[in-house]
Amino acid sequence: MAREFSRLEEPKVPSGTLTYFLREALRRIWTSKRSSFVAISMIAMSLFILGTFMLIAENLEHAVAQWQGKSRINVYFETDATPQQIRAAEQILASHGELARRNFVSKNQALDRFRAYFSNVSDLVGQIDENPFPASFEIEVTQTYLQSRAFDAHMNELRRSAGVEQVQFDWEWLAELRRLARIINIVGLIAGVVLAIAAAFTIANVIRLTMMLYREEISIMRLVGATERIIRGPFIVEGMLQGTIGGLAAAALLYAAFSTAKQMIPPTGSLLWGFLFSTFLPWQKVAALVGGGFVAGWVGSWLSVRERDDL
Repeated sequence: MAREFSRLEEPKVPSGTLTYFLREALRRIWTSKRSSFVAISMIAMSLFILGTFMLIAENLEHAVAQWQGKSRINVYFETDATPQQIRAAEQILASHGELARRNFVSKNQALDRFRAYFSNVSDLVGQIDENPFPASFEIEVTQTYLQSRAFDAHMNELRRSAGVEQVQFDWEWLAELRRLARIINIVGLIAGVVLAIAAAFTIANVIRLTMMLYREEISIMRLVGATERIIRGPFIVEGMLQGTIGGLAAAALLYAAFSTAKQMIPPTGSLLWGFLFSTFLPWQKVAALVGGGFVAGWVGSWLSVRERDDL
């Protein structure tokens, strides 16, 4: 009798503990399909929102990288500038060798560019009696010239030229674009963290409900000597699986939304195409997104089991 009682108290550790954890976690996810679906959906939604911000910022940074190193000056004329005024400005450009690499964009060419970039609203321009776009010069310059003392003097000379309305530098809007990408990353990170915390608590509540369903089974396992690691392990793995599935679902939804939007917008030189739909997230960021789901699931399951000795 004593030998039987001794055998009863010996811990029954299944062979292949990790396999046991995984099998039990999958069984419990399937048993609690509805509550598990809610937890996975919360994780997927939070990571999808975070991934959307990451994708927008990635494409903005990609656009900045493409334009980086290209220094261009745009000299815009007034819409009613005369040919004589344009020729006078061109003579100023020709007098400085650093400004020799120039390209003239007529009013009609500027209109054609607008129609190509913004095809969805190009019909609005047709309702205007006159072409509202000014002629301009696009000038490629070197970094050495930009850092020289002559640069400011030449730009002031252009600004004072009759008919010139504005002298614009490309690197100014590139800096704004880079700043916008940083802001989007920060906003997305904050929104993703807040939603991921909410999702982690959702997973914690789902695991608690699952533990309540398996109260009797847990009690029997304790009676036969199962360790807390064996008892709690499947619940920890269940949360990690829910988080990982949610992360994979978020990555798949994000890619599907990106591909659909890319197909719906014609790639005919559109600014929107170039800035937002040029590239998908690199695999490292996709892996980080899925890893975020894994971590959220682990945190949620750990919160649910750490103080459940009463079960």
